[in-house]
Amino acid sequence: MEADLKEVAACLDRTGLQFMATIGLDGRPKVRPVQFMVMEDGRLWFCTNSEKSMYAEMQRSPFVELCGSRLQDDEIRTVWIRLSAEAVFEENRKVKELIMEKSSIVRELYHDNPDHPLLKVFYLKGITGSMNNLGHVRGLEERDDFARPASFHFD
Repeated sequence: MEADLKEVAACLDRTGLQFMATIGLDGRPKVRPVQFMVMEDGRLWFCTNSEKSMYAEMQRSPFVELCGSRLQDDEIRTVWIRLSAEAVFEENRKVKELIMEKSSIVRELYHDNPDHPLLKVFYLKGITGSMNNLGHVRGLEERDDFARPASFHFD
């Protein structure tokens, strides 16, 4: 099964919080919570602060992995998403404005100013990944009541 970009964006929105891995400046993996912000111009956009180590890490090595899930009451049906991509930073005021409309924390941290010099936005390029649920485990019994994994690839 193949997922489209809108389905991936919707899944990221539903999880609320994702965890992004970068290659640290010390060469070791670093993982931190991030939040998918908006889909605009056929791209998945995120933001960060140019003073954070995450920004410096992605400037040096732009390749990231992201994983997200929100545990459901029926744990076995919990959906999770995982993807690999390249982070591309771009000065894009329209995206910054859309992010501020969506996120109260971004509005507060950057004083409702999309031109704040520390606010940096990036989109993901060359995305490859899948959406699964906890009940679908390779090697175990296939059940009709479990959603099938949906893979995706976007340039």
